[in-house]
Amino acid sequence: MLKRSTCLGLLAGSLLLFQTPMDVQSQDFTEKVLGETIYVPAYSRVFSHPNRSDLLAATLAIHNVDPEATITLQQVDYHNEEGTLLRTLLDAPVDLAPLQSKTVLIPINDTSGGVGANFLLVWSSDSGALSPIAEAIMTSGSGGPGPSFTSRGRVIKRQTAQ
Repeated sequence: MLKRSTCLGLLAGSLLLFQTPMDVQSQDFTEKVLGETIYVPAYSRVFSHPNRSDLLAATLAIHNVDPEATITLQQVDYHNEEGTLLRTLLDAPVDLAPLQSKTVLIPINDTSGGVGANFLLVWSSDSGALSPIAEAIMTSGSGGPGPSFTSRGRVIKRQTAQ
């Protein structure tokens, strides 16, 4: 027979296991919005020892997940770890048709962003669209085993229909 304290511990652990963060739980992934600003962290190097790091290439991938609506990328900027704008990555707005994607590469030898660089993108839709997936894919690009990982964008501003 289990002791009462053991049962309470198991119950508390079970509740923590099935707890969903509020921002994910309350987010409606089917809501159509008129536009958003999305922050995407990127990394130009990772440290494996205090004086040793591996350079990384960063690819920003933006996926229009809406099967019906076109979205327009108004702005895609690359900032360094201090938040300073390094460059604008679009010369003009770019339309993404339903399910179309766009990628932008920061080459492996470009360390101008520092360890904690980031992308900031602004998109819009005249009729409303599902929020795109924006993520950075970092890879060592050395051809052998090396660090490779992704970071997902976070919506920091949203324009909804009033």
